[in-house]
Amino acid sequence: MNLFKAELRRIARRRLTLVFGILLLAGVAGLSIIMASISTKGPTEADLAAAQAQADEWNEQNPDFRDCVGDESYFDENPDYSWVETDPEYEGMEHREACEYFVGGSRAQDYIWTYTFSFEDEAPFVIVGIVVVTGLVMMMLSSSAIGAEWSSGGMSNLMVWHPNRMRLWGTKLGAALTACAAAVVVLAVLAFGLLLAAAALRGEIGDLGGPWWEETLTYLLRTGVLALGMTVLGASLAMLGRHTAIAGGVIAGYLIIGDLIVQMVSMNLSMKFPERLSLYTWVGAWITGRIELQDWSSMTLESAGDVMVITWGEAGLLLGGIVLLFGALATWSFQRRDAA
Repeated sequence: MNLFKAELRRIARRRLTLVFGILLLAGVAGLSIIMASISTKGPTEADLAAAQAQADEWNEQNPDFRDCVGDESYFDENPDYSWVETDPEYEGMEHREACEYFVGGSRAQDYIWTYTFSFEDEAPFVIVGIVVVTGLVMMMLSSSAIGAEWSSGGMSNLMVWHPNRMRLWGTKLGAALTACAAAVVVLAVLAFGLLLAAAALRGEIGDLGGPWWEETLTYLLRTGVLALGMTVLGASLAMLGRHTAIAGGVIAGYLIIGDLIVQMVSMNLSMKFPERLSLYTWVGAWITGRIELQDWSSMTLESAGDVMVITWGEAGLLLGGIVLLFGALATWSFQRRDAA
C-alpha cells in the first residue's frame, strides 16, 4: 500500500474536509456575487447632472470660492494662500480646479455615492485574503487529522505496519502540504475567474500588464508559502499534544486571546514600536513585502518620529523559525515518546 496516497485519500475523505471545502467554495462564490451586486459601471448622466447641480449650489454659498473663481490672481494677492503656487499639486492645474482643491470648492464627485469594483486594484488583496483563510482552514484540518489518529488509536496501529517513524511523520506532513497546495491553487484560480467575471460585468478590469502580474504573483506566492507554514504548524501542534483539542486550543487561544494580551501589555510598556510584538505585524510584512512602524512618542514639530522598517526577509526568518521550532519539537516528540 502506498502510504502517501493513502494519507491523501484519508484527508480528502474526512467529513471535516468536505464541510470546510463546501464552506470555502461557497464563500468564494458568495464574495464574488456580493462584489458584483454592490458594484456599478459608474454614475449615469442623470446622476452626474444632479451631483453637479448640488456642487454648484454649495459653491454659490461659499464666498471664498466665489472670490477665488472671479480673480485670476487670487493666490498671488491673498496672503493666506501665498503658499499655493509653491505646492507641487498646483502645477498644471486650471484656476477653477485650484480653487476647488485649495479653497474648498465642491465638485460633482463629492455628491456621488457609487462604488465600482476595480479588478486591478482590489482583486489581489481579496485573493490574498482567501489564501490566508485557506491556510487557517488547512492548519485546522492538518491538526484534526493527526489528532484524530492519536485519539482513536489509529496512529499506534499504523506504526505496526510502518515502524519507521520519521518516514511516517514525513509522509503525513507531505500529504498535508500537498492537500494545502492543491486547495490554495484551486481557490485562488476560482476566485480570480469569478472576480474577473464580476469586474467585466459590473465593474472595471483595469490594466493587467506585466508589472501588475509580477506584483500580484509575488503577493500570492508569499501568501501561499504562509499557508503551507500554517499547515505544518497545525500538524506539529497536534503531534506534540497528541490531541486535536490541544492543537486547536493553542491556535484559537492565540488568534482570539493571545494577540489581545500582547497588545494590552505593549500599551503599558515604555518601548518603541510595540506593534513588533504581534505576529500579525510580521505576517503583514511577509505578505506585502515591507511594513513601516511609527514611534509616535518621538514625534516633534521638526521630526516625524523614528521609523522601523520590517522587510519580508526579516519576517520570513521569524515566521519560518517558529514553524521550524515546532516542527523540530514534534519530530523529537514522535521519535522519542511511546506510542501509547
